[in-house]
Amino acid sequence: TYMTDKNHIRLENPSFRPQDYPSLTFSEQEWNWFAEACADLEIPLDDDKRTRLEKLYSHLVGVNSWMNLTRLTSGGDYLKFHVLDSLVAMQHVEALSEPGDRILDLGSGGGYPGLPVMTWLPDLEYALLDCRQKKALFLAEAVKLTGCHEAFALGCRGREIAKVRPDWRRTCQVMMARAVGRGVELLADAAEVLRKGGAFLLLKGPSYMEQESEEFDKECHHNGFDIEYELPVALDNQDPDRYVICVRKL
Repeated sequence: TYMTDKNHIRLENPSFRPQDYPSLTFSEQEWNWFAEACADLEIPLDDDKRTRLEKLYSHLVGVNSWMNLTRLTSGGDYLKFHVLDSLVAMQHVEALSEPGDRILDLGSGGGYPGLPVMTWLPDLEYALLDCRQKKALFLAEAVKLTGCHEAFALGCRGREIAKVRPDWRRTCQVMMARAVGRGVELLADAAEVLRKGGAFLLLKGPSYMEQESEEFDKECHHNGFDIEYELPVALDNQDPDRYVICVRKL
Protein backbone atom coordinates (compact mmCIF):
# COMPACT_ATOMS: atom_id res chain seq x y z
CA THR A 1 0.00 0.00 0.00
CA TYR A 2 1.19 3.52 -0.67
CA MET A 3 0.07 7.02 0.21
CA THR A 4 0.82 9.83 -2.18
CA ASP A 5 0.88 13.57 -2.15
CA LYS A 6 2.15 15.68 -5.03
CA ASN A 7 5.84 14.82 -4.58
CA HIS A 8 6.14 11.83 -2.29
CA ILE A 9 5.30 8.17 -2.16
CA ARG A 10 5.48 6.57 1.27
CA LEU A 11 5.27 2.81 1.50
CA GLU A 12 4.49 0.97 4.70
CA ASN A 13 6.66 -1.90 3.43
CA PRO A 14 9.10 -0.68 0.78
CA SER A 15 8.58 -2.74 -2.36
CA PHE A 16 10.57 -3.49 -5.51
CA ARG A 17 7.47 -4.55 -7.46
CA PRO A 18 6.49 -2.18 -10.30
CA GLN A 19 2.76 -2.77 -9.72
CA ASP A 20 3.04 -1.20 -6.25
CA TYR A 21 3.67 2.28 -7.68
CA PRO A 22 1.48 4.78 -9.56
CA SER A 23 1.81 4.97 -13.35
CA LEU A 24 3.56 8.08 -14.63
CA THR A 25 3.51 9.40 -18.21
CA PHE A 26 5.72 11.74 -20.21
CA SER A 27 4.28 15.08 -21.30
CA GLU A 28 3.90 15.59 -25.06
CA GLN A 29 6.65 18.22 -24.90
CA GLU A 30 9.05 15.78 -23.21
CA TRP A 31 8.19 12.97 -25.62
CA ASN A 32 8.39 15.15 -28.74
CA TRP A 33 11.87 16.33 -27.75
CA PHE A 34 12.93 12.71 -27.25
CA ALA A 35 11.35 11.58 -30.54
CA GLU A 36 13.21 14.31 -32.45
CA ALA A 37 16.49 13.43 -30.74
CA CYS A 38 15.99 9.75 -31.65
CA ALA A 39 15.25 10.71 -35.27
CA ASP A 40 18.46 12.78 -35.39
CA LEU A 41 20.43 9.77 -34.14
CA GLU A 42 18.52 7.33 -36.41
CA ILE A 43 17.18 5.40 -33.42
CA PRO A 44 13.88 3.61 -34.22
CA LEU A 45 10.92 4.55 -32.01
CA ASP A 46 7.31 3.34 -31.72
CA ASP A 47 4.36 3.42 -29.30
CA ASP A 48 5.42 0.17 -27.64
CA LYS A 49 8.75 1.77 -26.67
CA ARG A 50 6.93 4.73 -25.12
CA THR A 51 4.74 2.40 -23.05
CA ARG A 52 7.74 0.41 -21.84
CA LEU A 53 9.78 3.53 -21.01
CA GLU A 54 6.87 5.00 -19.03
CA LYS A 55 6.68 1.76 -17.03
CA LEU A 56 10.43 1.79 -16.40
CA TYR A 57 10.24 5.47 -15.41
CA SER A 58 7.30 4.90 -13.02
CA HIS A 59 9.15 2.00 -11.37
CA LEU A 60 12.40 3.98 -11.05
CA VAL A 61 10.69 7.03 -9.51
CA GLY A 62 8.63 4.83 -7.18
CA VAL A 63 11.56 2.87 -5.75
CA ASN A 64 13.72 6.02 -5.77
CA SER A 65 11.31 7.52 -3.23
CA TRP A 66 12.90 5.32 -0.53
CA MET A 67 16.17 4.12 -2.10
CA ASN A 68 18.88 6.16 -3.79
CA LEU A 69 18.81 5.23 -7.51
CA THR A 70 18.91 8.58 -9.35
CA ARG A 71 18.95 12.35 -8.85
CA LEU A 72 16.96 12.83 -12.07
CA THR A 73 13.23 12.47 -11.61
CA SER A 74 11.60 14.75 -14.20
CA GLY A 75 10.41 12.98 -17.34
CA GLY A 76 12.52 15.20 -19.59
CA ASP A 77 15.74 14.63 -17.62
CA TYR A 78 15.03 10.91 -17.48
CA LEU A 79 14.58 10.68 -21.26
CA LYS A 80 17.67 12.75 -22.03
CA PHE A 81 20.25 11.72 -19.46
CA HIS A 82 19.22 8.12 -18.79
CA VAL A 83 17.46 6.82 -21.90
CA LEU A 84 19.01 8.77 -24.79
CA ASP A 85 22.48 8.44 -23.28
CA SER A 86 21.90 4.67 -23.06
CA LEU A 87 20.59 4.44 -26.63
CA VAL A 88 23.83 5.93 -27.93
CA ALA A 89 25.45 2.84 -26.38
CA MET A 90 22.72 0.63 -27.88
CA GLN A 91 23.82 1.52 -31.41
CA HIS A 92 27.34 0.35 -30.60
CA VAL A 93 26.09 -2.85 -28.94
CA GLU A 94 24.01 -3.58 -32.03
CA ALA A 95 27.04 -3.13 -34.29
CA LEU A 96 29.28 -5.27 -32.07
CA SER A 97 26.93 -8.24 -31.52
CA GLU A 98 24.73 -10.83 -33.19
CA PRO A 99 21.38 -12.23 -31.95
CA GLY A 100 21.89 -14.59 -29.02
CA ASP A 101 25.15 -12.97 -27.87
CA ARG A 102 25.67 -12.24 -24.19
CA ILE A 103 25.78 -8.63 -22.98
CA LEU A 104 26.76 -7.60 -19.45
CA ASP A 105 26.02 -4.22 -17.83
CA LEU A 106 28.59 -3.64 -15.08
CA GLY A 107 27.66 -1.51 -12.06
CA SER A 108 24.19 -1.14 -13.53
CA GLY A 109 22.80 0.90 -10.59
CA GLY A 110 19.41 2.24 -11.68
CA GLY A 111 19.65 0.08 -14.83
CA TYR A 112 21.29 2.35 -17.40
CA PRO A 113 22.38 1.63 -20.07
CA GLY A 114 21.18 -1.96 -19.64
CA LEU A 115 17.40 -1.48 -19.45
CA PRO A 116 17.00 0.72 -22.57
CA VAL A 117 19.50 -1.42 -24.52
CA MET A 118 17.51 -4.62 -23.87
CA THR A 119 14.23 -2.81 -24.63
CA TRP A 120 15.56 -1.95 -28.11
CA LEU A 121 17.57 -5.16 -28.66
CA PRO A 122 15.54 -7.95 -26.98
CA ASP A 123 17.13 -10.79 -29.01
CA LEU A 124 20.35 -10.74 -26.95
CA GLU A 125 21.04 -12.27 -23.51
CA TYR A 126 21.67 -9.82 -20.67
CA ALA A 127 23.15 -9.80 -17.18
CA LEU A 128 22.84 -6.62 -15.10
CA LEU A 129 25.40 -6.55 -12.28
CA ASP A 130 25.52 -4.35 -9.22
CA CYS A 131 27.48 -5.23 -6.08
CA ARG A 132 24.80 -3.61 -3.92
CA GLN A 133 22.24 -6.34 -3.26
CA LYS A 134 19.26 -3.98 -2.98
CA LYS A 135 20.00 -2.54 -6.42
CA ALA A 136 20.20 -6.06 -7.85
CA LEU A 137 16.72 -6.76 -6.38
CA PHE A 138 15.40 -3.60 -8.03
CA LEU A 139 17.00 -4.56 -11.36
CA ALA A 140 15.53 -8.08 -11.21
CA GLU A 141 12.05 -6.52 -11.21
CA ALA A 142 12.88 -3.82 -13.77
CA VAL A 143 14.04 -6.28 -16.45
CA LYS A 144 10.50 -7.74 -16.52
CA LEU A 145 9.24 -4.43 -17.96
CA THR A 146 11.54 -4.41 -21.01
CA GLY A 147 10.10 -7.17 -23.21
CA CYS A 148 13.43 -9.02 -23.18
CA HIS A 149 13.01 -12.62 -21.97
CA GLU A 150 16.69 -13.50 -21.58
CA ALA A 151 17.77 -11.13 -18.80
CA PHE A 152 18.67 -11.38 -15.12
CA ALA A 153 20.33 -9.32 -12.38
CA LEU A 154 23.13 -10.31 -10.00
CA GLY A 155 24.44 -8.72 -6.81
CA CYS A 156 28.17 -9.03 -7.51
CA ARG A 157 31.14 -7.49 -9.33
CA GLY A 158 32.20 -8.58 -12.80
CA ARG A 159 35.42 -10.14 -11.55
CA GLU A 160 33.32 -12.36 -9.22
CA ILE A 161 31.22 -13.82 -12.05
CA ALA A 162 33.00 -17.21 -11.88
CA LYS A 163 31.78 -17.71 -8.30
CA VAL A 164 28.19 -16.62 -8.91
CA ARG A 165 27.48 -17.68 -12.50
CA PRO A 166 30.43 -19.79 -13.74
CA ASP A 167 28.52 -20.48 -16.97
CA TRP A 168 28.88 -16.77 -17.81
CA ARG A 169 32.63 -16.51 -17.17
CA ARG A 170 34.48 -15.23 -20.28
CA THR A 171 31.43 -15.77 -22.51
CA CYS A 172 30.20 -12.20 -23.12
CA GLN A 173 30.47 -10.40 -26.43
CA VAL A 174 30.00 -6.94 -24.88
CA MET A 175 30.51 -5.53 -21.39
CA MET A 176 29.07 -2.04 -20.86
CA ALA A 177 30.01 0.35 -18.04
CA ARG A 178 28.50 3.80 -17.53
CA ALA A 179 29.44 6.08 -14.63
CA VAL A 180 31.31 3.26 -12.85
CA GLY A 181 34.66 4.66 -11.70
CA ARG A 182 37.84 4.82 -13.77
CA GLY A 183 38.31 2.67 -16.84
CA VAL A 184 41.61 1.19 -15.60
CA GLU A 185 39.83 -0.19 -12.53
CA LEU A 186 37.38 -2.13 -14.70
CA LEU A 187 39.86 -4.06 -16.86
CA ALA A 188 39.99 -6.89 -14.27
CA ASP A 189 36.21 -7.21 -14.61
CA ALA A 190 36.37 -7.16 -18.42
CA ALA A 191 39.04 -9.89 -18.36
CA GLU A 192 36.71 -12.23 -16.43
CA VAL A 193 33.52 -11.34 -18.31
CA LEU A 194 34.50 -11.07 -21.99
CA ARG A 195 35.29 -13.84 -24.41
CA LYS A 196 38.28 -13.45 -26.72
CA GLY A 197 37.50 -10.76 -29.29
CA GLY A 198 34.72 -9.36 -27.07
CA ALA A 199 34.26 -5.63 -26.60
CA PHE A 200 34.36 -3.48 -23.46
CA LEU A 201 32.12 -0.45 -24.09
CA LEU A 202 32.95 2.40 -21.72
CA LEU A 203 30.67 5.45 -21.51
CA LYS A 204 32.47 8.46 -20.05
CA GLY A 205 31.84 12.13 -19.34
CA PRO A 206 33.53 15.25 -20.77
CA SER A 207 36.66 14.94 -18.58
CA TYR A 208 37.70 11.54 -20.01
CA MET A 209 40.16 12.73 -22.68
CA GLU A 210 41.98 15.03 -20.29
CA GLN A 211 41.98 12.90 -17.14
CA GLU A 212 41.86 9.24 -18.19
CA SER A 213 42.61 8.56 -21.84
CA GLU A 214 46.40 8.31 -21.75
CA GLU A 215 46.61 6.11 -18.65
CA PHE A 216 43.76 3.91 -19.87
CA ASP A 217 45.46 3.32 -23.23
CA LYS A 218 48.68 2.27 -21.49
CA GLU A 219 46.91 -0.10 -19.07
CA CYS A 220 44.92 -1.69 -21.91
CA HIS A 221 48.14 -2.62 -23.70
CA HIS A 222 49.59 -4.11 -20.51
CA ASN A 223 46.49 -6.21 -19.84
CA GLY A 224 45.66 -7.77 -23.21
CA PHE A 225 43.22 -5.16 -24.51
CA ASP A 226 43.33 -2.77 -27.45
CA ILE A 227 41.40 0.51 -27.78
CA GLU A 228 39.46 0.29 -31.04
CA TYR A 229 37.89 3.78 -30.94
CA GLU A 230 37.13 6.79 -28.72
CA LEU A 231 34.15 8.68 -30.13
CA PRO A 232 32.76 12.02 -28.89
CA VAL A 233 28.96 12.15 -28.57
CA ALA A 234 26.72 15.17 -27.83
CA LEU A 235 23.12 14.60 -26.71
CA ASP A 236 22.12 18.07 -27.91
CA ASN A 237 23.70 21.40 -28.87
CA GLN A 238 23.93 22.62 -25.25
CA ASP A 239 25.55 19.43 -24.02
CA PRO A 240 29.35 19.01 -23.68
CA ASP A 241 30.80 16.02 -25.52
CA ARG A 242 30.68 12.65 -23.81
CA TYR A 243 32.73 9.69 -25.02
CA VAL A 244 32.05 6.14 -26.11
CA ILE A 245 35.22 4.06 -25.87
CA CYS A 246 35.38 0.59 -27.40
CA VAL A 247 38.12 -1.75 -26.18
CA ARG A 248 38.73 -5.23 -27.62
CA LYS A 249 39.92 -8.21 -25.60
CA LEU A 250 42.82 -9.72 -27.52
